[in-house]
Amino acid sequence: MILFDLIYRITDIQREKIMIGLITGAGRGLGYELAKKGLELGCEIIGTCRKMNGSLQGLKAEFGDKLQLLFMDVTQEEQVKKAAEELSAAKGQIDFLIHCAGVLFESKYDTGDPVSEMDISLFRKTLDVNVTGEAVVLKYFIPFLYASQAPCIISITSEAGNLNGGGYHYLAYSVSKYAQNMLTQKVKNYLEEIRPENHFRIYMIHPGRMDTLMGAENARITAAESAEGIYRILREGTEPMAVPFMNYKGEPMPY
Repeated sequence: MILFDLIYRITDIQREKIMIGLITGAGRGLGYELAKKGLELGCEIIGTCRKMNGSLQGLKAEFGDKLQLLFMDVTQEEQVKKAAEELSAAKGQIDFLIHCAGVLFESKYDTGDPVSEMDISLFRKTLDVNVTGEAVVLKYFIPFLYASQAPCIISITSEAGNLNGGGYHYLAYSVSKYAQNMLTQKVKNYLEEIRPENHFRIYMIHPGRMDTLMGAENARITAAESAEGIYRILREGTEPMAVPFMNYKGEPMPY
């Protein structure tokens, strides 16, 4: 009954117009579950990934043209630009963008000194994917949202991005998530001031500690549970530009 109700409201959001969503990092983990859940709810999904895999092949076989795949690495601007050009040739707009591509190279079990023994190459790579990667995606794909009647941007971030968060573990990841939150906030400010007529909703969402390759150390929920909660926020949400940072249940979080 819950799934039926959510399907109805997802497809009803624009007077029963089917929603079209772009999801980055759709090849595995939460990104894959978001793509799958969106398709199950009747959305058309454009999933981005670096390469094809068996899970995506299965989704494509099941949902056919409802799923379009764009192959790109978010750290390679030319690839992102090319993917946007491919999307432009196929579709004129999208209704929501969920930026899920991200990396975590650190572990709570790391024993080295996190500062004096910091791996600067991994620090740079973390920022490149988690922060610059989102900036590049927004640069090329946000124009597709301007024609939507109910545009929404969801940045999948983390509780680790809280400036007042305790501890010192996951140093590079935490720094990148705080910077990602700031990037999303600045984009929110821009759209609120310069394009108020579009009535954008923009959220930073902590997806919970999931049983994915990235979050397995501290897992408490499944990625499918998180995806269902995120789609409920997408449909029901709060008023445009209201609460920017929340968890997958829609509960506000400090940042």
